[in-house]
Amino acid sequence: MSEFGPTVKAFLHQLILAIFVVIWLIPIYTMVINGLKSEFDVTSTPVFIPPLHPSLTAFAAVWSQLDVPLLNSVIVVIPVSLVATFIGAMAAYYFYLLSVSKRRSLNFMSNTIFSLIALATFMPYQAVIIPLTRIEANWGLLNTYGGAIFAFILFYIPTAALLMSMFMAVLPRDIIDAARIDGSGDLRTFFRIVVPLTIPGIISTLIFNVIEMWNNFFIPLVLFNVAKQTLIPVAVESFTGGYGTLYNESFAAAFLASIIPLLIFIFLGRYFIRGLVTLGTGGKGAV
Repeated sequence: MSEFGPTVKAFLHQLILAIFVVIWLIPIYTMVINGLKSEFDVTSTPVFIPPLHPSLTAFAAVWSQLDVPLLNSVIVVIPVSLVATFIGAMAAYYFYLLSVSKRRSLNFMSNTIFSLIALATFMPYQAVIIPLTRIEANWGLLNTYGGAIFAFILFYIPTAALLMSMFMAVLPRDIIDAARIDGSGDLRTFFRIVVPLTIPGIISTLIFNVIEMWNNFFIPLVLFNVAKQTLIPVAVESFTGGYGTLYNESFAAAFLASIIPLLIFIFLGRYFIRGLVTLGTGGKGAV
């Protein structure tokens, strides 16, 4: 009986994993098959039933309207996510140095600044959108890529700093102290030691920032009044009309809008999991 124990346990693990994979794939499946249906079929057949006569008409119609917003989102989100993650990692390392300092005043300053960053991270967009809009209007940034970039950097650098601080907390202090004894400056230590040790955390933070920015609806809704300059979440919402909705086009639009985050998570998802493992094991899982 003991021989079958590990086999049964492994089978149950695989079965549970398969169930979760199926659940995760259900939204993608429904978006694809309903995007392939005609307008009549999508309203007259159950949502999980594949189309008898699949057609790319809805996808073609949607793509002609989403190609520019999709490109706008790529231009804005990807570079801003990289910049926000990098600056957030440097800020987190600075807080780490303050927190391990023997001077109590520096520890107090670290805790104070960290609390302010946490407050900025969880502050709702609605609370600051009016002053943000006025600032961008005075600077001529409304309806521009620069305005969206400024807003996203403002909101997501604190998020990156907060996330990276959790990964920095598990850094082996002895390694940092040894680098300082050898005469390495803070900047060199950050690039030569901290970055390699926290790569899973950096990639996890980058993925989180990309997905959050990509799906952010409120900021581009307020900052863009020109349809051709808006970002993908607002463009997708436009397929839900006030007097009627073409559901096959709505499904197709939702799928096309989710392609970039899906690809990022598919190709970098293992690093995201490694980051979580690293955080949970106190840094022992960093690979």
